[in-house]
Amino acid sequence: MSGLIRDLQQYYGDYLNADPAELARFYTDDVVFCDPVHRIEGLAALLGYFADMRRDLSECRFDFSPAVLGDASACLPWEMHYAHGRLNGGAPMTLRGCSLLQFGDKIHYHEDFYDLGAMVYERVPLLGALVRGIKGRLAGASR
Repeated sequence: MSGLIRDLQQYYGDYLNADPAELARFYTDDVVFCDPVHRIEGLAALLGYFADMRRDLSECRFDFSPAVLGDASACLPWEMHYAHGRLNGGAPMTLRGCSLLQFGDKIHYHEDFYDLGAMVYERVPLLGALVRGIKGRLAGASR
């Protein structure tokens, strides 16, 4: 496995205790980062985004499944274990997702895929019940 990918997985393995300044070791200055909510361009903007994201987290670590590696790309399946002060009463939660990376010496494109509904919408009291109800109806209709 690429040393870059292995080191990145180790960094995110204990995300809250990792030094944000180390991100420059992994990402290019002009990195593009996307997730279901954001598109961020540039390392400085990415550092700001991650600083904001850490603010309300009391726990955040990633467990990675085996990566799928290409010559200049990787797909990293993961489970994020996290606790957020404004979600689920601050209780620990788990979210499954996957990161698509494109890289040379460093990562220049990082896109995270995950179910935003499972992460946020289902955790909001009234909205959560509605989203879970819709999911249940859709699951029942597909049988």
